[in-house]
Amino acid sequence: MGAFKSTLGDMTDTAETAPVRAAIYCRLSSDPTGRAANVQRQEADCRALAKELGWTVVDVQIDNDISAYAGKPRPGYRELLHGIRTGQIDAVLAWHTDRLYRRLPDLEDLVKAVQERNVMIRTCKAGIIDLSTASGIMTAEIQASVSKHEVAHLIERVKAAKDAAAAKGAYRGGPRPFGYEADGRAPRGFVCPSCGSREGFGNDRTCQGCGTRSINEPGSEAWYTEQATLAIVDGESLRSICRTWAEAGVRTVPRRFRQEDGTRGEPESREWKPEELRKLLLRPRNAGLLEVSAIGLDGKRRSEIAGQADWPPIVDEETWRACKAVLENPARRTTTGNGRVWLLSRLAHCWCGAPVRGGSKGVGGNTKAQKLGRASLPAYRCTEGPSHVIRDAHRLDEFITDLVVERLSRPDAAELHLKPVDAAEPHTDLARKAGILRTKLDTIAADFAEDLITRQQMLDMTAITRQRLNAVTAQMGGRASTSVLASLPLGDGAAMGELWPTLHLDRRRQVVEAVVSIVINKSRRGRPKGYRPGIDTSYFDASTIDVTWKPPA
Repeated sequence: MGAFKSTLGDMTDTAETAPVRAAIYCRLSSDPTGRAANVQRQEADCRALAKELGWTVVDVQIDNDISAYAGKPRPGYRELLHGIRTGQIDAVLAWHTDRLYRRLPDLEDLVKAVQERNVMIRTCKAGIIDLSTASGIMTAEIQASVSKHEVAHLIERVKAAKDAAAAKGAYRGGPRPFGYEADGRAPRGFVCPSCGSREGFGNDRTCQGCGTRSINEPGSEAWYTEQATLAIVDGESLRSICRTWAEAGVRTVPRRFRQEDGTRGEPESREWKPEELRKLLLRPRNAGLLEVSAIGLDGKRRSEIAGQADWPPIVDEETWRACKAVLENPARRTTTGNGRVWLLSRLAHCWCGAPVRGGSKGVGGNTKAQKLGRASLPAYRCTEGPSHVIRDAHRLDEFITDLVVERLSRPDAAELHLKPVDAAEPHTDLARKAGILRTKLDTIAADFAEDLITRQQMLDMTAITRQRLNAVTAQMGGRASTSVLASLPLGDGAAMGELWPTLHLDRRRQVVEAVVSIVINKSRRGRPKGYRPGIDTSYFDASTIDVTWKPPA
């Protein structure tokens, strides 16, 4: 018996003198500033507790800006469990139990690891967590369920607040939208053309000081958004607008992007990408409209316009509808990858009917190119049979460009290539009509809520009003059918000649495609008829190019 006591005493002395290796775990669900100040305070409190307990901190694991409720991977938590399972630590320190787990699956993983290695858990605010007994595990499960309920309840409150804001047409929060201030209401930036004021505008954009309608100040985010919207309606491509914005230094709103380790770094702005610009221009908020999401009968979540918002529009609704119709047109090329570098690739056709494609592998060999001061002489080739036709790309581009600019400079260019406008069609304020119909929908719903109309009357009146509203919005989108030529100075040779070189390649291709069909025919080998040695630098023969002018489309 005495021997047993002696052995037990030796074991107690050993346990008392052996250092306890502790790991600290810190976590913060959301860190909007990216400063990690909260997790630093958690670590400081845990180190103070370790010093009080006489434990040695051998590891610190941090999951900053990662939620435990959403079930997303937590790299720090996984490393903590690995340290427990491999016997590298004897104890775990955390600021509170909800820093370790908010979900029962996470708790189950922790229980298995702790029980295998008999690891102790201490928290700064919730005391000891004993996962070695059934009662301790039950207490931990209750704490996890309470934490999960708190998060779920918070989500419900936030959703209710956003639904209430949506009912009022108010901003529902979130990152600062491009073109607006952080409050989501004040545009960046309006200016009154009469008094020069830059603040104090109503939702109708009217200056509250002098009553003049405001304009988007040139160079502001609102102005760039408006110009991009108009450019899309006029036929510009997303890629060319992004390039223009990049040259002007227009960048996205600073965001904290997710890093490789799962955290989010410092706020940074980036150059615009075509897909990002597309989303920006499709925002209903640009036209002062409120967008809400709802689950349809098929169970899928969809977005729809609920009505007028309580912030002023950057662009008028008719222009936004036209831009939206262009961007959502299924026939529109949506590839945002490699940009075009050849004016006539797949616009001009070989005599066999196949389109031609431009390439840097050219004509005449490198020797001829070097004589002209070029690295190579790029050429257009038939995509079906490369031996069918081959033409000097620079000479063909110049030939077609001169023809198109000359054609559009003619006094009758508008008559030749633009559809006549029906002068008898009355002018209507489509945006005002749409606003009246949306107000009527709200009135119908209010009358039904007050028992002034029956359910069937409400359904019938809503269906008729919504049908009229859809017709008006479709009429707005009809502006998108405007020819790509409408914004060009047709009939003005000097203006056309000055404007053409400044157009982006995508825009020039659209103009060429709108006015002319090009067929490249076979040519004889060697020098063409009329070739002048010492003067002509190419065997390009314009007589082998068939040009057919297109009627208005």
